[in-house]
Amino acid sequence: MEIINQLQDGQTKAFAKHCFERYSPEELNSAAEGSPDQAEMEHWGITAGQWEEAVAAALADHKAQG
Repeated sequence: MEIINQLQDGQTKAFAKHCFERYSPEELNSAAEGSPDQAEMEHWGITAGQWEEAVAAALADHKAQG
């Protein structure tokens, strides 16, 4: 999780790790193409920008492992 570990914000990093562990690259790719998930943003206390950054980092780390 090299890219996730570079994230500065604690909540963004925690959500990115959650995404990496819970979702497949295909699911993350699909999520990244859509709009941020309001329920997840509220649950994690993050903004749309943080959500997008976390999903992108999780996806990039999956691709790096590929």
